[in-house]
Amino acid sequence: MLSVVMALIAGVLSLRLVYLQLVKGEEYRASAANQTSVRYNIKASRGEIYDRNGLKVVSNQLSYSVRFNYFDWDRQNQNSVILEVCSILKSSGLTWNDSLPITAGYPFAYTYDSPDSRAAKDLKEFCESNLDLDGLEAEDIKDDGLPNAAVLFELLCEEFGIDPSLPLNERRLIAGVRYEMKLREFSRYTPFTLASDLDIDTGAHIVQMYQELPGVTIEPDSSRKYETSCAAHLLGFIGPIYKEEYAELKDQGYGLNDTLGKAGLEKAFESWLHGIDGKETVVSDVTGEVVDRYVSTEPQPGDNVFLTIDMELQEVTERALAETIENIRAKGRYSVSGAGADAEGGAAVVIDVNSGEILAMASYPTYSLENYNADYNALLQDPLTPLLNRATMGLYPPGSTFKMVTSVAALEEDIINPNTKIRDLGRYTYYDDYQPRCWIFKDRGITHGLINVSEALKYSCNYFYYEVGRVMGIDTLVGWAEKLGLGQKTGVEVGEYAGQVASPDTIADWQGGLTLQVAIGQSAHQFTPIQLANYVATIVNGGTRYQPHLLKKVMDYSLSSTVDEAEPTVLDTIELDPSTINAVKAGMRGVVTEDGTASSVFVGFPIEVGGKTGSAQTRSGRSAHGVFVSFAPYDEPEIAVCVVGEFAGSGGSVAPVVVEIYNQYFGLNTQEIPENNGAATN
Repeated sequence: MLSVVMALIAGVLSLRLVYLQLVKGEEYRASAANQTSVRYNIKASRGEIYDRNGLKVVSNQLSYSVRFNYFDWDRQNQNSVILEVCSILKSSGLTWNDSLPITAGYPFAYTYDSPDSRAAKDLKEFCESNLDLDGLEAEDIKDDGLPNAAVLFELLCEEFGIDPSLPLNERRLIAGVRYEMKLREFSRYTPFTLASDLDIDTGAHIVQMYQELPGVTIEPDSSRKYETSCAAHLLGFIGPIYKEEYAELKDQGYGLNDTLGKAGLEKAFESWLHGIDGKETVVSDVTGEVVDRYVSTEPQPGDNVFLTIDMELQEVTERALAETIENIRAKGRYSVSGAGADAEGGAAVVIDVNSGEILAMASYPTYSLENYNADYNALLQDPLTPLLNRATMGLYPPGSTFKMVTSVAALEEDIINPNTKIRDLGRYTYYDDYQPRCWIFKDRGITHGLINVSEALKYSCNYFYYEVGRVMGIDTLVGWAEKLGLGQKTGVEVGEYAGQVASPDTIADWQGGLTLQVAIGQSAHQFTPIQLANYVATIVNGGTRYQPHLLKKVMDYSLSSTVDEAEPTVLDTIELDPSTINAVKAGMRGVVTEDGTASSVFVGFPIEVGGKTGSAQTRSGRSAHGVFVSFAPYDEPEIAVCVVGEFAGSGGSVAPVVVEIYNQYFGLNTQEIPENNGAATN
């Protein structure tokens, strides 16, 4: 009986196969040939960002996006659908994607700054591909080949079939969205994302109107959540893919509706953070009706990035920098000299001298990543340029903080030894046509007397370095500055400028007297704060120049395994004589003790540190930039710091920022500090 049952089942299956393949074969083959399968991207969750201690800095939060799907899209009534959806978004205080560079009303004008801008190029390409401009009058065409804005608006309304009886603002709204849909290549292969970051209530409202809004869907999405108000210049932000970017990114699995890192670490670590999108397959028949829909590939979330930054130290550094610059400005207004009254911005960098890890990096003024899009135009027009990361892109003359370069060069080239003494005569008279004075002679009419290199650093004696620099020569001096990494990019992951070392290559009509200015850190030197911090680190760690970096490690999305881990990268190893290092460190120790140029700030400080002040000359009528570099602890250095205050008057004026940094780094904030400690504390 079992054999009979099995035979019957086999017979039925065989008959069914004969029916499907022979009787209905042609019909099913024709039907299958008329079906179309299209695969869409399913966004992968973006990786999150943590600080070195595992504190979450940037995370994801659930949000929703409004998407137009081609298969259900009502092309006959699409303008009405667009108006309705945008009305709902507007009532919730939300915006939508519209990059049409034309003002919202009469008199119409273009909003781009230059014909070479991305917005202008996109518009011109659109016009050439979609509009007939041949019939326009000559006076309707601008020099760049585009029609006048008002003329173009009417052409767009005609192209998109926009009802001329509609109010002007509604016509402009529709034109903007339809233009964006064209740029984003809305088609059966590419859905169009109208808006992102919707709250659940707005999404639910649109879902309830699905019958009136065919083809409009609400898709689960995620948006970036910033767990800190600090580190805006470091973290950066994400944004939509531009058309010119898509040409390169499409082969990497990106879609036109995707986002990617646009600045800062979001951009630098994009390959880890982005993840791999999944695929949804949609099958439609010859009429366009969807007959099947399924997930063919699950999305793979991005990896999590751990930074070298200590967020508690970052917060202290940013706060101290902002408060110090504001205090300098306030005090300068009431001082006799007025120095520092025009203080503006600044930067601070804290770096591990034994690995190149950046522990904190601050730039002032800063901005809110949370409100970046809303504040963008105001930030762009702010004369204090808050969008500029001054720590890596601010270029400043170093002032006397350059004197360690001159010291190291002179000692290593046997121009002097640690015990060599030079008498400060006040006015340096070697050149007939250029006779600069030491600062103490200029200010007080006295000299530093007979001093060695450590004392010259301690008192910042210009005369000593005039003589040493002249004897050494500019080529040797420039060579040592470059060995120590000045005037060149450090290799840090975020955007930076190289700057320059002043030399005959950078200054036309070079004269010998300029070497004197170069030796004391004036002239045409232009360095970034991160370069200055790293050069100090190189000296005090014994001559190893590390590449500064912000990446600590990368872990998978589940935090269960390490994907990558940063190792210290040595850019150069300089064989420095121990006596050179000791002499320079002793001079920097003198700066913050006894009667050194920054001693008043460090009175009673419980940790032995070294430092150097610098007052960098600026254009006439403005205060000098204040620069202060430092390292700690003195015997076994762990970190190096550079603080720059624009028009802060002097290096000593920004030294309190360094005290705050050391208080946090060494845990002194939680300890009782002696009452006679002149340092700023929390």
